[in-house]
Amino acid sequence: MKIFLDGYFDRNLGDDLMLTLAARGLTSHEIYTAKNAPTLINAVKTDQKTGFDCYIKVTGSGFLIHNALGIAYRLRDIARETRLAPLRAVIGCNISPFINRAAESAIRAHIRRYDLITVRDTFSLDYVQKNAPRVRCEKYPDILFSLPADMLPTARSEGHLGISVIRAADLSALAETADRYAAATGKKTLLLCFDTGSEDDVSAAKRVRAMSKHKDALEIIKYETPRDILDAMKRCAVILGARFHSCVIAARMNIPFVPLAYSDKTDHMLSDIGFTGTILRADAFDAHAACTALTDAKPLNLPTGVFTAAEGHVNALNDFLERVLCAQMRER
Repeated sequence: MKIFLDGYFDRNLGDDLMLTLAARGLTSHEIYTAKNAPTLINAVKTDQKTGFDCYIKVTGSGFLIHNALGIAYRLRDIARETRLAPLRAVIGCNISPFINRAAESAIRAHIRRYDLITVRDTFSLDYVQKNAPRVRCEKYPDILFSLPADMLPTARSEGHLGISVIRAADLSALAETADRYAAATGKKTLLLCFDTGSEDDVSAAKRVRAMSKHKDALEIIKYETPRDILDAMKRCAVILGARFHSCVIAARMNIPFVPLAYSDKTDHMLSDIGFTGTILRADAFDAHAACTALTDAKPLNLPTGVFTAAEGHVNALNDFLERVLCAQMRER
């Protein structure tokens, strides 16, 4: 099949890895994208606006509308996706709270235009099944739980603290947490910048370092290639994770972590995997609470069944495409 692969192309590690895993699972098809994506070695950039067999969106929080302008963009996206291909699927998503009824109506109209949706939490599964009953919808753990061994680093922990930063977090509390960790352990804090695009985690990391009393014990790790962040995480004894996928990857690599939740998608994911540790709020926590939670954090030791189940997003997609191909052959 001729597939148009879409997603968030703006230097975000989590989204790039999601797209990479999807593309790796679709090697029997022709894959095209609208933007250059260095991590997608089997995809070809194209300016073509129509003529594909299937449109596939790979997204996490792709059904989020912030304002009235977002509603207009949503309606534009529906028309664009319809022109691109007669078959449409979205994998790896979650449904977020809506700012108002108009935003929810726009999202409902959007999800009803798909043939297949895979979601990553129970709340989203229930929502899609209730509001788009004709759409095939399946739930699996976040796709990054299926990161294969060949994509994971083999380095050993150096005892550092890893903090994935976002601008929405209490940056002064992050700086104090890093200072306390340095004073207690003599180890570094690695400031993990998962997004080096428009969301700009790097500026947040620089502000944390500017507020720190132990600047020499801070190292800013910028996402340029996936290994930059993955290798840095493996150097850490524990992760303080504001970015959703920092928690997922830490769990995948069995590194103890403390979530700094900034949205309900983190809460839903943690509930689904049976997380029983401390969950802090990204915009309202203090360094004492963070350090206590970090000291108490233990590896989750998730069963391998979680990682296998996370492959379900791509497996469901391939199953859907195979059924379509078989139906087309029967019609001939």
